[in-house]
Amino acid sequence: MPLSVWLSEPLAGCCPICETPIGAACAHRLPPGLAKQIVEAFTARGDLVYVPEAGNAACLTAAVQTGRKVLAYAPTHQAATLAYDTLHTHAVQVASLAVLRRGAPGNLPPAADRHSGQAQLAIAAPHAFATPAQLAALTESCAWALKPDGVLVITTRQSTGQDTAGHLVAHAQAAGLVYLQHIAAVEATVTDGHLAPAVPGRVQHRRDCVCHHSQSIPGRHALIHNDLLVLVKP
Repeated sequence: MPLSVWLSEPLAGCCPICETPIGAACAHRLPPGLAKQIVEAFTARGDLVYVPEAGNAACLTAAVQTGRKVLAYAPTHQAATLAYDTLHTHAVQVASLAVLRRGAPGNLPPAADRHSGQAQLAIAAPHAFATPAQLAALTESCAWALKPDGVLVITTRQSTGQDTAGHLVAHAQAAGLVYLQHIAAVEATVTDGHLAPAVPGRVQHRRDCVCHHSQSIPGRHALIHNDLLVLVKP
């Protein structure tokens, strides 16, 4: 598969859902800059972007700020409130371009929904650990939303001993999508012709958050990139 390299920001925040939030690249931790890169690379102004889980609203905000429309879902009332407040804080003048609904990827809208088959881009950022059923529901939801030649970008982060990317591609292919490209989004900047790792910002953790516990393993490299898996709907 063609491989591209992007320069990106470190992951943002922490996730109360993931088992391993320090290493995950889930919807609650997407960097705003990376979300904007994805939106601008695969859509044009006026296109519809589908976000099956709103998370930290990075994708919603990036899309409406660049003139795209958004259909997004939030699985709980608390998640919907967080996404709504974030969107209206950072993009209040264009927030009306986004439609935010309650629901999980496993609860697909009826086939007659007017948004079915209308999205040019879907952005999925699954949690770790996600069950096979949850991953299948996520990719099927994106396939439902995409129009022909629409693109799904799955953001993930390799975990020790797990072929995360391979599993995600397999689920997307089972939903009828075709694997197109792999992008490595490296958390670094270029200074004087050299790559310099970007420094993560400070994170406000919950008192019981597992991020407080070191997960570094002696002899292993630190994770400083996200994998973007690009698939297309035939």
